[in-house]
Parts: sequence; C-alpha cells; structure tokens
Amino acid sequence: MMYIFQFVIGSCLGSFAYCFAFDWVHQQICLTRRSTCDHCSTTLKAFDLIPIVSQVLSRFRCRYCQKPTSSFYIIVEVMSGLLFVWTSFVFKEYHIYFIMAFALVCLLMIYCDIHAMMVPDMLQLILLCLVLYIVYVSELDFGNQLLLALATFSSFFVFNTLRPASIGGADIKVFPILSLCIPVSLFPMFLFITSATALFYFLFGYLFRFKSTGAL
Repeated sequence: MMYIFQFVIGSCLGSFAYCFAFDWVHQQICLTRRSTCDHCSTTLKAFDLIPIVSQVLSRFRCRYCQKPTSSFYIIVEVMSGLLFVWTSFVFKEYHIYFIMAFALVCLLMIYCDIHAMMVPDMLQLILLCLVLYIVYVSELDFGNQLLLALATFSSFFVFNTLRPASIGGADIKVFPILSLCIPVSLFPMFLFITSATALFYFLFGYLFRFKSTGAL
C-alpha cells in the first residue's frame, strides 16, 4: 500500500515538474497559468489532470476536441512514479518532505534537460545543498567522498576536453555533486545505472521518432 501511495505522489510531482520545467527553460513561468489542451487550447479541469487515470479514462484523447494526447505525458507520469518509489526506498530513513524535495529537484533537472538540453544552475545549487545534508546526517567519510567527487569532476573534465561536447556541461557538475553522497563501493554501480538509463532514453527516442514519422 505504501508503494502505491509513493507512486501516486511521484506521478503528481512528475506531471507538475514536466510542465514547470517547460515554462522554466522557455522563460514563461506563471504560477497562475492553467493547463490547456495542446490542440484546442481548452482549459483543462481537475478531472483531466489526474496523473495516468485521466488519460486512461479518456482513451488518450482530449475530452473536448477528441484529438490524441501525446503518449509522452503518461510515460513521464509512470517513470516519475517509479523514480519516486526508488528514491523513497534509497532514502527510507529520511523524512518524506526531504524525499519529495530531492525527487522534485531531480525531476526538474531531467525534464529541463529533455526540453532544452540544459539544467539551470539554481537546481544544481539546490541539489548540492540536499546532498551536503545527506553527507552531514550520514556516516559517510566526507574526506573520501570529496576525493571521489574531485576525481569524478577531473575525469569528466579531461574527457570533455579531449572530446569536446561528448559530455553535457550539466553532467560535469551533477555527477560530482551526486558522488558526494554515494559510497565509493557503490559508485561503479551508479555509473552503470546512469549509463544504461541514458542508453535506454536515446534508443527509445530513436525508435519513437521513427515510429511517429511512419518510418517503422
């Protein structure tokens, strides 16, 4: 039951983060703006905004113009829900509000990157503060974690210098920040998971793009 509750929270956070990230990177932030249909621009009601449920009940179409909604919305909501469940499991000893803040910052960074291939420095600063809090309350050796972060930053920086634009500028900063709170013994697994996730995203984007153009 707890996992279902966490999944619902994550889906709601992901739905909000996806739309807010779009407004952020396009400098269109307006806290009073209502969600609208991408096709007919009709203002959506609360019933239309329930993550996953609303799209399933409406058969993935707008209730007003009957045009199909983007499948990316439900993918975002499902993946965000799963990410929040995983975050809650990893940080299960922390307060729910901290977990929500950490997950929201990560989701905003992911969706800003998807929308505009950039991550605002403010989000990276907030992430650094959250990570430092984790280091403070945990039993991690800050000296070892700092050395790991410096080694990660140096490796990414040198690799990007030798092969320009091979690594995103945000990655060069985000990976060292996260490495501050990841035990040295688990860091190889962390790199494997992030690399596999990135590969899955690019493969999915490649297949989805060709399918949408009728090439498949």
